[in-house]
Amino acid sequence: MNDVDPRKLSTEKFVAFLQSTNGDMEPQAFARLIKHASTEQLDALLEEPQRRAVLLDTIFARMAGQFRPENAPKRDSAIHWRITGGPSGEDVYETWITGTEGASPPQCSTSKELSHDPRVTLTMSGDQFLALVSGNSSPTMMFFTGKVTVDGDVMFAATLSNIFELPQA
Repeated sequence: MNDVDPRKLSTEKFVAFLQSTNGDMEPQAFARLIKHASTEQLDALLEEPQRRAVLLDTIFARMAGQFRPENAPKRDSAIHWRITGGPSGEDVYETWITGTEGASPPQCSTSKELSHDPRVTLTMSGDQFLALVSGNSSPTMMFFTGKVTVDGDVMFAATLSNIFELPQA
């Protein structure tokens, strides 16, 4: 998988390749593919509703594994993710982090159910989300260039790249 170069694949072959992995790909390999994929390839990957759902569900399921409890916030915090541009509108997920001031060690979970008031809500397009979670885009630069909208605690949002280990391509 490490020798696949998206720049040498047609959009259809890129999508087919990622589908063939069934989400069984190391984060670094995924990050490298996303880094070198064209916007057209990423858009094609995200345009079909079932494929988009599987991809996003896989990313969010792995988020707890990328969590750095030693960098958890002091208080319990919910992050709401609004990923725009889907065939059915927005895809919304929640990341729940228990803080360091609790009785037990900090933990992280994700869900499609929004069950907590958000400390921060991040809104971005699907391709920008893929760039962010694969470590291929600077969250600060995305904010200042308007590629991500932050509603809520902007200072907390600025710490997210420390709370989660972002893969490097």
